[in-house]
Amino acid sequence: MSATNFQLKLRQTQQLSQNMQQSLRVLQMSGIEIEREVEDWLADNPLLERKEQPENPYEPPRQTVDIAKRGISLDDDDSSAWENLAEEETLNAYLHKQVSEHPLSPTEAAHVHILIDFLDDRGYLTDSIADIIDHTPLEWMLSEEDMEIALENLQRFDPAGIATANLNQSLLHQLDRLPLSPARRCAAQIVMYHLEKLTPNQPKNINRLAKILPDFSDTVLKDALDMISSLNPYPSYGFASEEPTQYVRPDVIVEQGEHGWLVVGNDDAAPQIQINTELVEMLQDEEAIDPVWREKINSAKQKMDMLQQRKNTVIRVAEYIVERQQDFFFFGEIGLVPMLLKDCATHLGLAESTISRAVSNKYLFCPQGLFALRFFFSQNAISSENSDEAISANAIKSVIAQIVERENKQKPYSDCALHDLLQQQGIKIARRTVAKYREQLGIPTVQQRRQL
Repeated sequence: MSATNFQLKLRQTQQLSQNMQQSLRVLQMSGIEIEREVEDWLADNPLLERKEQPENPYEPPRQTVDIAKRGISLDDDDSSAWENLAEEETLNAYLHKQVSEHPLSPTEAAHVHILIDFLDDRGYLTDSIADIIDHTPLEWMLSEEDMEIALENLQRFDPAGIATANLNQSLLHQLDRLPLSPARRCAAQIVMYHLEKLTPNQPKNINRLAKILPDFSDTVLKDALDMISSLNPYPSYGFASEEPTQYVRPDVIVEQGEHGWLVVGNDDAAPQIQINTELVEMLQDEEAIDPVWREKINSAKQKMDMLQQRKNTVIRVAEYIVERQQDFFFFGEIGLVPMLLKDCATHLGLAESTISRAVSNKYLFCPQGLFALRFFFSQNAISSENSDEAISANAIKSVIAQIVERENKQKPYSDCALHDLLQQQGIKIARRTVAKYREQLGIPTVQQRRQL
């Protein structure tokens, strides 16, 4: 092989590798990120242009992003709802930027970056460390000990309260950063044990708390309540928008058809572009195309292929979810079955890391509400020592939530009682796991739930 041919072959190989890396990067992007990426493409390449979109027959309600709960529809005339999309990733980017500002080793920094991508839109980390490891490629070789250290590091970042599991933990972390004082100690007591008792009426709150916390004066109680009211209910507050709730368009829509559940790609979830064929034809009519324009033509085609491949992969993953999670679409979260990323990857003939990118920051809308694609992949929880059957962690959480919702509010169930009730339903998990799931659901302790 001549030196010239070798150099040409090398450049082609390098270009192919770059295209593959960029394609994977595009696959992992959220709707916001891909919109910004396409804006850069349009500015850089005049051969690309936006495609005029026909009226979309699929108009899912605008939904809040909540992996654990159904979304809340907005009024149809709220035309400004989607404008909140523009800032959705601001907190995420802010945290990623901070990684380099902390004394972390390259490995520790990588682990923190992973956790940041698992935060929900409120800035909470509702997934357990075990679930996070289960949702990442095996070749990353993550351990629970390393990820626990990463969580401790991330919780030192700004804003205060970031990467906590729920409101109570977030408020406590925020209080820990304030100077020690009687008011702070009192505020911590209120947050830990009496937060659900608070009302908008501060004098009433003070009178009630004075009976429960007699060691603190009315002045300290007032200062403590003022301190709590100054905290952010969500760590993301002030980053995404003035409103704490974020809105997204689903990437795929699941609806019931004549022959079962159907998956439809939502074209509104990603920018639609096309090649300016008139300009390309003008260039190709010339006797010799400038190499720069030839590169622009090739680049435009590659960008189109990347977007189409991204859409196809997300739809294929959604179809796999629908095929495996039929009961969920009929009955809700209690019908969830265990499903692993690696099994999806094997079924689709793709790498597990590709599936991980495909479900990152992608959403599915169905009659049950709006859910992140990652929500459907969870760790197994064996329901019986002598059975191969299993139930997903999210399904168990759904059962716990239903039990608590229906309990006698004057005699709520303790974690031990919840554990026994789950055992009676054939769900064999440890009592500490019941407590962990309850905390992840944001359900207060039995003492806090009891209504006198």
